Amino acid sequence: MALKLIPSASRLLTVAGLVLGAAAAQAAGGYTVTQSQEALVTPGMSMDQVQQALGHPEQTIKYRNEPGPTFTYRVMSSDPTLFDVDFGADGRVASVSERMELTGGDGQWSGGHH
Repeated sequence: MALKLIPSASRLLTVAGLVLGAAAAQAAGGYTVTQSQEALVTPGMSMDQVQQALGHPEQTIKYRNEPGPTFTYRVMSSDPTLFDVDFGADGRVASVSERMELTGGDGQWSGGHH
């Protein structure tokens, strides 16, 4: 027995596929957080606890002069804002901060959001 899809069901399946694809791309590239989610991160939290609260960071950097890594998240706002979570040598949150995102070499503010 052949299954025939009606046009509206076909569109619904296409839209569902696009939504799931967008969610997978977001997860692969790191999560965008809200300012209320930022408030969940407090000094002393472990890396696992931060990822449970905020998801996978967009970027993890280990600066040469810092004892631990920094997780970076994009903040949902009208400005291109980043949220940094700095870890100490013990793997626990040492500090958190927000900063404006700059583009490459022209010194202009980036308008891109994920």
